[in-house]
Amino acid sequence: VAPAAQVGKALPMPMIARRQGSTIICPPDPIVATFFGRLGGVIEVEDQSEFDALSVVTATYAGYFRYLDTIHAWVSSQGVPRDKARDYITSIYKALADAPDTAPDEDFMHLAQDYATRGGINEQVLREMTERGTFEAFAESLERVHRRITGE
Repeated sequence: VAPAAQVGKALPMPMIARRQGSTIICPPDPIVATFFGRLGGVIEVEDQSEFDALSVVTATYAGYFRYLDTIHAWVSSQGVPRDKARDYITSIYKALADAPDTAPDEDFMHLAQDYATRGGINEQVLREMTERGTFEAFAESLERVHRRITGE
């Protein structure tokens, strides 16, 4: 890369082509931040370990869509037209994606508790997934991806 005086890392994801999502950069750099800032958000990280941990988030995209596909398949199996089911699921999950912005001081567990109405159907699904170890298995998968990224 000679004669480069500085070397950094950036992790732009495909959605920045639509000016959505954030790009992580390491180390912080105002020129790189300005460049990626025009394409969406920028999150500047101080060190490689922070960059690697945030990189693991990108390993969850396919699982997210599989989750939505499971919902879609079930709703469609109940006789709902596939396009109508897809439209509804899409609209609901777009709205849910904005929920953290409505409570910026709250963590994701607080939001989960807010949406898990006591005795309600959200509480039921959350409890059943927790009892089956779904979230623990997911966390273990994230850890294995992290080890892969870091070469550990």
